[in-house]
Amino acid sequence: MELSIEETERLLNKIFTSREWTYINDKLVLFKQPDNYTKMQADLIYDKSYNKAVSTGLLPVADLEKMIDERGIISEEDKEELERLNNQLFAQGVLLSKTTKVKAKQDRLKKIISELKSKIATLEFKRTSKLSLSAEAKAEEERALYLCWSCAFNDDETPFWDSFENILNERDVELKDKVLVKFLRFKAGVNTSTVRYLARHSLWRIRYVTSQKVSDPLFGVPTSQYTNDMLNLAYWSNFYQNIYEMMPKDRPPDSIIEDDEALDAYMKAFYEERNREDASERAKHQMQSSRGTLSAFDKQEVIVTRSNELYEDIDYDKPREAQRIKDRSDLKKRTRRPR
Repeated sequence: MELSIEETERLLNKIFTSREWTYINDKLVLFKQPDNYTKMQADLIYDKSYNKAVSTGLLPVADLEKMIDERGIISEEDKEELERLNNQLFAQGVLLSKTTKVKAKQDRLKKIISELKSKIATLEFKRTSKLSLSAEAKAEEERALYLCWSCAFNDDETPFWDSFENILNERDVELKDKVLVKFLRFKAGVNTSTVRYLARHSLWRIRYVTSQKVSDPLFGVPTSQYTNDMLNLAYWSNFYQNIYEMMPKDRPPDSIIEDDEALDAYMKAFYEERNREDASERAKHQMQSSRGTLSAFDKQEVIVTRSNELYEDIDYDKPREAQRIKDRSDLKKRTRRPR
């Protein structure tokens, strides 16, 4: 992925401000990311809509999935094929993690992985498409409408719809759908591959590194107010910072760092290998400790202090050096001339 400086700045400003301007039917519309209080209100709308949907006969997801299995809507052949494709996807990921130098092989493996993911998505859609009739889907639709009403504004920043009932009863269905779709895309945030590109970009990294050094708020707001985009960018910035700080012998080459799929496969293999080495080192250390260090209890020995009643009855081993000193002292006493 390659973005111009202007495109990069626009994306960063969108994340910093948590806002986006867009035209819908030649009308300028402003979207704002919902705050925590608005999300709480939307959750109440979801709960109310869910209970109403269940009372009117819509099945919850759990019951709907059970019915799908009982009726055999998803065949055993599809389930076996899905398992086989997932196993192949895992195997290709392992191969990709071991291919760090030959770009042609990387491209071929990534093409195979992409095709496998597409086949898996097609099979899984057979099940997920049926779940759109669930009570949860109905409740989620109403929650999305509430968030859209709360976060959509005119160019003068007045609400696009005066009340929640107005968006529910909007007669211009096409307009409502366009606004809702664009809002949901905005709310979902910048896609992960783009955020990872931003996390590696110098325009952002200078801000991130400086913020860490001077303990300045990363986005100028408390972490409790981070949007999805802010959380995503903070996470990947920390991820790449850890990679840049790796030892030279462990750090992947720049060509791998700039390739998301190749880097994920590389780091997965790296951490698996390190975990194996750590486990082996711990086992070796425990074995050496069990052989070389024995406590008094292993020899059926105990320590008795002077306060113990048995202290005076115990015969103690005398150190040889102390015995020599005592013997010399006794010898001097015996050979001393009487006065």
